[in-house]
Amino acid sequence: MDKGKESSKEIRSRILSVSAIVGIIALVAGGIGGFLIHRGINGLDPDEQKLVDEYRTLKDEWLFGNEEEFLADYALSGLASGVASQEGDDFTFYTPTMEDQNLSVDHSGFGFSSRSYDGGLYLTEVHEGSAKKAGLRKGDVLYGVTRGEEPFYDFTIHSHSDVTAYIGSEDHAKEDFCFLVERDSKRFDVTIQRSSFSENMIETIETPSAENGYTLTLRIPTFLGNPSQVLESTLKEQTGKSRIDRLVLDTRGNGGGYVSECEKMAKLFVRKGSLIYQMRDKNDKIIQEKYQTSDPKYPFDSYAILLDGNSASATETFAMAMRAGTDDCLIYGLPSYGKGIAQGFHEFADGSILRYTYAYVYSPEKENETMYGEGEDEDKVMCIHGKGIVPDVSFDYDYLWLSSLPSITDSIAVGEKSQRYVLDLLNLVDAEKDSLYTYNSDYHFTDAITDFANIEYEKYQESSLLTPFNDNGTVSLPVFNKIAKESYDFYLQYAERLLEETIDDR
Repeated sequence: MDKGKESSKEIRSRILSVSAIVGIIALVAGGIGGFLIHRGINGLDPDEQKLVDEYRTLKDEWLFGNEEEFLADYALSGLASGVASQEGDDFTFYTPTMEDQNLSVDHSGFGFSSRSYDGGLYLTEVHEGSAKKAGLRKGDVLYGVTRGEEPFYDFTIHSHSDVTAYIGSEDHAKEDFCFLVERDSKRFDVTIQRSSFSENMIETIETPSAENGYTLTLRIPTFLGNPSQVLESTLKEQTGKSRIDRLVLDTRGNGGGYVSECEKMAKLFVRKGSLIYQMRDKNDKIIQEKYQTSDPKYPFDSYAILLDGNSASATETFAMAMRAGTDDCLIYGLPSYGKGIAQGFHEFADGSILRYTYAYVYSPEKENETMYGEGEDEDKVMCIHGKGIVPDVSFDYDYLWLSSLPSITDSIAVGEKSQRYVLDLLNLVDAEKDSLYTYNSDYHFTDAITDFANIEYEKYQESSLLTPFNDNGTVSLPVFNKIAKESYDFYLQYAERLLEETIDDR
């Protein structure tokens, strides 16, 4: 039940920032104290009175004061984030409204998610909204747009940040956007407007058949919204069509959401009487436990869950409940993020919100648990906070690393870290090269980029690739675009292979 130890880096960070945090606390708590006085609550102790006096002095006598709303919001936000940062808690913070908490699956925009790719935008998700209605699909690449009556805006000659700023401008929110789309080497136009859309909650990857051993494969990208309801509807539909022996759930990249959704989803599958999760407060007191109270609706023969380093929070809780609460469930992939803490909300009278961490989340162990030696204790629960879940079947981490290609056009020739990143990347995407892209006395970063540019020129016959560097020494945009394309193509192949290996591992 080890909750994880502080690293030396965290300890140094704690020491270095104490003085700054004390100042923030004083300013912020003063705001809270002022609020208490307004509410007519008396009996403040000397420290509380001191904080109130500081708040009043700043508000009434400070040259830039007398801005009560600004000062209060600044104080509340500073207190929450300042104190939380000392414990490495990124999940405690203050926002002026609940909407600012970003806990909704409903948004406004085009209805797609994208990433930099070959100078364009590769659509990684197409959600329920205007983009899907217009026929856009996951895997399409957008290479430019005509916004309203303006001239065509070519994405390939602009940086990724400029492109996203151009299509995201609120000044043009109601105009038509005619995107140039490439799909299967064919190009065509799609016109859409920004509107409301909802994130996908369940995606069917592969339906059961005799050829795949009657395996149903689904992707769960979030635990926000009501994914348990969508999952149950999907299972009801699929079981009405075919026999299902094995269920594969791909939760890679799922950062979590509501633990209540995790509970509802787990109850579809785990044995009656199984613990789903347990919460403990700062005094190690159990404040909540959730169990399966009935027989599961969908007791399949076996289950598989895919995780990676971006699978966190409710996703991890769900995976652990499934692993311990079913007869045959294996976890595949990479060690997960390691978020075993829960957050609650305090709503102030003006509608502003304090989200704060209030409990550790404990998960059930398997019989004779081997993860972190937990099978040696007798409590049958464990907290993976700060550690993550170790998969039963582990994959190499390279594919996840490839998917997070940084924006390197401005710093690639300046920082050694960026240079080594790209050299390692090129080694992965061009592993057959006789002389690998590594530093040595005769072969340097500029040589590697030049070689890569020449190979890409032979492949694409684009003359702009023959000039791999700008005048200021940074990598040229055309070459960067090809690095982004080659690395993401490699990532997609790798990710697909991992999924296929999981499906086939019967």
